[in-house]
Amino acid sequence: MPRPPPPGRGAPGARRPMRDFFAAWLATLRSPLLPLLRRALSSSPGAWNDPLSSAAAAVEAHFEAHWSALDSAARQDPAQVICAGDWRSPLELPFLWLGDFHPSLLTSLLRSLSPSPRLLASADRVDRRIRAAVPVLSDRLRHAQEVFTSAEVAGGADLEAFLEELKAVALEANRLRRGVLSDLVAAAGGHQAALFLEALSRFVLSMHDPEVLRRFDHCRPSPGIFGRHEAR
Repeated sequence: MPRPPPPGRGAPGARRPMRDFFAAWLATLRSPLLPLLRRALSSSPGAWNDPLSSAAAAVEAHFEAHWSALDSAARQDPAQVICAGDWRSPLELPFLWLGDFHPSLLTSLLRSLSPSPRLLASADRVDRRIRAAVPVLSDRLRHAQEVFTSAEVAGGADLEAFLEELKAVALEANRLRRGVLSDLVAAAGGHQAALFLEALSRFVLSMHDPEVLRRFDHCRPSPGIFGRHEAR
């Protein structure tokens, strides 16, 4: 399956913006990957065969490629990656944690598919892992911020050390997301795993769908509303 090249590669001295990578990544997910997965699901509903297996594996690998690209970007500019990069849509922002979707989004999506009790138990185990890991990484980031702030006030902040810690936190967050997806796909297995990957793909693409974004903008209050309140 075609994949966009990772950011930061190319001619010597060239640096491909993450925005360009992500646009190409979304385009590849939108077509051909998601249509191929949907056709494989509809051609033999409930069955697990080679075309469906290949289509599901390609989608999973595509998400892995996204996190690998975020890793590469974090090594170049961790401050941009760990915050909301300029490639994000406004609707994605509430779902982000340390540079990408919160890993609990994956278990929530799996539960939305009405999985079996066995698969729900697996999702519960993954959720416990998430609940243990997320506070550790959030505390690690907060500690790095506190150390930098105190040192900067004293006039001796180590910017390189701060950026190294940001990079480490970003890489660890992506490692957690990668592991959660892998565990859920393995636990679901077969046709259910393909349905899960199809739902994940649809959700990610919906965050960049022009009609969805138009509705989102329509629901947001205009800046003038806040201005009138402040003027009172």
